[in-house]
Amino acid sequence: MTTQIELDLADDFEIVPGDADETIDVDGWGTTRLYAPRRVRSLTTVSTRWPWDTNFTAQAATAYRLRKSLNAAGSAMVDGTKNDWLDAMPGLSTGAWPSGASTIRLVGKFGWALVPDDIKRLVALKTYDQIKGNADPLSRIVQRQTLDATITYGPSSEVTDIMNRYRRSPALAYIG
Repeated sequence: MTTQIELDLADDFEIVPGDADETIDVDGWGTTRLYAPRRVRSLTTVSTRWPWDTNFTAQAATAYRLRKSLNAAGSAMVDGTKNDWLDAMPGLSTGAWPSGASTIRLVGKFGWALVPDDIKRLVALKTYDQIKGNADPLSRIVQRQTLDATITYGPSSEVTDIMNRYRRSPALAYIG
């Protein structure tokens, strides 16, 4: 269920043991804004390469500005922001984020440091919904028949609210 929720929300709630740095290769689009495929807590190194080159060049910390969606502790969203991005600044050696597959390398800490209570609740609700028996007195109405029509109900409003609060746009991949 946890994996399904991570896929549905395009987010990463699994805690990395030891909180070690991770490396992510990102596709560039030739623009000055680069959306990170995962939430960024901190960056150690940002490197770029041209599509025809295999060597990455480390960029100075002043060559980009990071906009994070999580607070410094990695435990809560900042102002409900769901996406993280890096804006290219005048010091970026390539001028803009280079176009191509895996042309940007990010090294740092990604994802949530702590699983939010809302997400723990969402896992519990969706797990219960999957395993409960049909004769369970706590089950919710799925469909109701009237004289005029058949009314079908969706997930609970609590599940929908949590999913809407945390759902991110999936990252795009460069093909070309």
